[in-house]
Parts: sequence; C-alpha cells; structure tokens
Amino acid sequence: MPVRVLVVEDNPNDQELLQRQLRKTPLGNHVRFFSDPRKALSLLRASESAHLREGLVAMFLDINLPYLSGVELLRRVRQIEGLENLPVIVMTTNPLPETLAACKELNVSYVAEKPVTFTQFSKVLADLFHHHQHAAA
Repeated sequence: MPVRVLVVEDNPNDQELLQRQLRKTPLGNHVRFFSDPRKALSLLRASESAHLREGLVAMFLDINLPYLSGVELLRRVRQIEGLENLPVIVMTTNPLPETLAACKELNVSYVAEKPVTFTQFSKVLADLFHHHQHAAA
C-alpha cells in the first residue's frame, strides 16, 4: 500500500487525533506515522524511496520533536529532490514569531495551533485535497 501522507508527531494523543481524522479521508489507509524525526528523514532520503517521494501528498509535522526540531527536519526535507514543494502542515502548541518566520521561509502550507480542532483539521484537509486534485488534473 503506497504512503501518501507522512505524519511526524511524537505525542500519542495527537497521533490518535490525526489518525481518527485522516481515516475519514480518501487517503486514510495511506498514512505513515513517525515519532522519531530521524527515522522519517532516513526513509525519505533512502534511494529506494524515490517512488514513495513521488506519491506523497502531504506531511503533517509537529514542531517540538525529540532529537531534531520540526523546523530543522523540514529544512533537511526541502533539500531532498522531489520534496521541495511538498505541502506541509505544521502543528505547534506555541507558534513563536521565529517559528512562524521559519515556516514561511520553508514554504509551509498551513500552521495549525494545537490542539487542532476538528474544524481546523477539516479545512486544512479540504484545501489540501482541492489543491491536490487540481494539481493532478
């Protein structure tokens, strides 16, 4: 089963919320979760992951992660061929000005303040799928 959505989130409660919401979408069965950002980066960098990178529709990214911040992870992801423009939805409990500036610089699609409400999540997904359908057409 191809991976279409990558979620890098270390909080089990937030993972569960995202999982429940994503199950309600057409991509619900194509989601891969990572608690460790290093493992997500390793997967994306692997040469055999070229097919995975081509099929990715979006990445949901927590900012406060262990080992590697979400901003630093995204900097590294943006350097991977084929992922320069991947839609990224950043999730954070405290969107500091420097975090928001880095998100803008790294071409983040959305910044959602945690806890992400159902309404916020629905809007992000609707916009994302609308954009993806037009890009594929």
